[in-house]
Amino acid sequence: MSGVRRLASRTALTAAVLTGLAAGTATPAVADQTAGYSHDGSIGLTATDWMARLPSSTLLSEMSIPGTHDTGASVFGGDIAFTQSMNLGTQLNSGIRAWDIRLGESSGRLELYHGIARQGQDFQNDVLATADAFLQAHPGETVLMRVKEEQTVSDFAAKVHDLLAADPRVYRGSSDNPSLGDIRGRIVVLQDFSSADREGIPYANSGWSVQDNYTLSTNWDLAGKWHSVAAQLDAASSGPATETYVNYLSASGGSFPYFVASGHSSPGTSAPNLLTGWTRGIINTCGGSGNCIPEYPSVNCFWGTCSVAFQGVNVMAMQKMNAVAGTHHRYGIVYADFPGAGLIQDVINSNNG
Repeated sequence: MSGVRRLASRTALTAAVLTGLAAGTATPAVADQTAGYSHDGSIGLTATDWMARLPSSTLLSEMSIPGTHDTGASVFGGDIAFTQSMNLGTQLNSGIRAWDIRLGESSGRLELYHGIARQGQDFQNDVLATADAFLQAHPGETVLMRVKEEQTVSDFAAKVHDLLAADPRVYRGSSDNPSLGDIRGRIVVLQDFSSADREGIPYANSGWSVQDNYTLSTNWDLAGKWHSVAAQLDAASSGPATETYVNYLSASGGSFPYFVASGHSSPGTSAPNLLTGWTRGIINTCGGSGNCIPEYPSVNCFWGTCSVAFQGVNVMAMQKMNAVAGTHHRYGIVYADFPGAGLIQDVINSNNG
């Protein structure tokens, strides 16, 4: 993943986003609060031991696992870089079990980065230590940890290896699809970098299906991202049990990460949804655009004509899961920006249908 994650063209990107948000046809609708999205430091959900209730024979590929994309991007960089509002410990206590860890180097130590934005969190003393403490308290759980070189680091693989080798909780098995019993109480590295050493499970190996359509040119491309997400949710539900499915709900480029997640006009948890500029009803401008999808709500109706508001990917994913709640639907690893309690709980509950 590059694009905004590199932040190399930050000035042009910001201009594009602001143009989309400020355009006369894209204005705020009524205030919106949904359980699919949260920009708060705590989401009011405690789900510390949900994996402990699953059979130990369950394969990694058979589980639905809530995760966070660019897990540590909550400290520096503003709306263009922020993808999370919960800190690492709160994420785990709220049920998150898959992290997306992007690393660079500062003062000789590996730290979390989002593009060029250093997040001031140390890989050893913050990331690994937080996961270790959680797993010590909750030995029936596991923490999946995608590890990626975000900023060029001299001898990156060797430095990561030294830190992981010193951590007794790191999974050292040889299976690319271990059972939950084999990884309980373990940090499972999803190795997204080249190394002579096997550090966990190779990320996106031949037994994986990954959806990561992450670049939007404008806000109005949001529908295309949703189609990719929805198709991957369906594929995970019906695909081979031995294939691991990964689904990124996140995107950016011509849109802020919070907008993609929420559809909101500003980051707040209860901020208004942004209007698309399309209408439905007597005056129908929605039908002529393939990007004006049924999942977008009708609002501010007057004399038979309604405005159409954007809807965030987190919210649409939660609604799709709610439609089949109570039945088993495997969703794989679901990485999200700013996940709310409802979205996380839906992913967890799908394991028990």
